[in-house]
Amino acid sequence: MLRGNERKPVFLDEEDKKKFVDIMLQKKDGAASRVYAYCVMDNHVHVVIQEVDQPLERFMKRIGVTYAAYFNKKYNRIGHVFQDRFRSEPIEDDAYLLSVIRYIHKNPFGPERSSTTNYPWSSYPTYIGYKDNFLLLPEMEYILSQFSSNMDDAIRRFHEFHFIEENQHPFLDISDRSVEDAEELLKSFLQSHSMLVDDLQKSDNRLITAELIQILLSQSNASCRQISQLIGINREKVRKMAVSKEPSP
Repeated sequence: MLRGNERKPVFLDEEDKKKFVDIMLQKKDGAASRVYAYCVMDNHVHVVIQEVDQPLERFMKRIGVTYAAYFNKKYNRIGHVFQDRFRSEPIEDDAYLLSVIRYIHKNPFGPERSSTTNYPWSSYPTYIGYKDNFLLLPEMEYILSQFSSNMDDAIRRFHEFHFIEENQHPFLDISDRSVEDAEELLKSFLQSHSMLVDDLQKSDNRLITAELIQILLSQSNASCRQISQLIGINREKVRKMAVSKEPSP
């Protein structure tokens, strides 16, 4: 979280909020930092970030310095714009990650948090497809892939997830039917190739494994997490296949 100095508003109009989002997406330097969710309020910002090649401190400093220069020039002022250093806490697992994303998207609506559809300066409209001019980042595609390999179905389930009680996490294993469908596809695939599940983990079989992952993603509604558990392949590899839609080399 990044807060305005003395808790004063630092995003005074829509142009300011858009400018912050533009700066954030620019400073992430492609995949050097991953931005899974954000919400820009009048006096603070919530962001879910993963470090890759760019340290979190450097990423946040670059955002803060660039936005402060813009803000001070626009409003003919000098001095600090943001309050001290950003505040952060680690996210240890996918269940908590999804809960935090939901919390951030509901942040503009106060305690009732009854809607997530009419606030334009969070990543929620981008996830749902309301803001066609904002890029759906690969890391956001990964979040959607946790709900379904079918994009339309994933978006629907992602929306429904935002109205589930905060202390429940049924979204990680959304459908037993999806797992059963994937199991049948896996069984048929292994039989046709005279293979065992353990054979999928061998480097010599990586192209065959990639083919299987594509089949499971396209012909079942199993999530990347479910597929990873089913075939014993690292979820990051399955995630890359879900995002790229192309076999790994």
